[in-house]
Amino acid sequence: MCGGGNYFSLPPSRGFLFWDKSPMPPSYAVGELAWTSMDMNADKWCGKVGDEVAVKDCDHPTQKPVRLLLWCIAKAPGAQTVLDPFMGSGTTGVACAQLGKAFTGIERERKYFDIACERISRAQAQGQLLPPEPAAVAVQQTLELP
Repeated sequence: MCGGGNYFSLPPSRGFLFWDKSPMPPSYAVGELAWTSMDMNADKWCGKVGDEVAVKDCDHPTQKPVRLLLWCIAKAPGAQTVLDPFMGSGTTGVACAQLGKAFTGIERERKYFDIACERISRAQAQGQLLPPEPAAVAVQQTLELP
């Protein structure tokens, strides 16, 4: 997955993930796209900025909700390790700690790197409060016409 995938030259994909952030104030985008290489229909998650942490209390200017990252990571259930090359305040790492997945993050700004390390350490110390829910099994049904 590549957040902001609509801004990069990436191969065509039908597996885009869309974060619907509406309603948003005029200075914010109403949504964000994440490119994936997965062969799936595009999918949408709804949740506005500030649902979990008030915008004024965020540790990073583009901080994402943990629930958004949990949803994104769930799209690749077999993934054991997640790489976030633009770690910011570490929300992806927090989601990985909650899911029991290995995480590697890269952040060039020392201030945000330190914030991310603290947030991820707290999430790891807390551990998983609940085991992950089993994935729903899709069953194809046949339609019998009269």
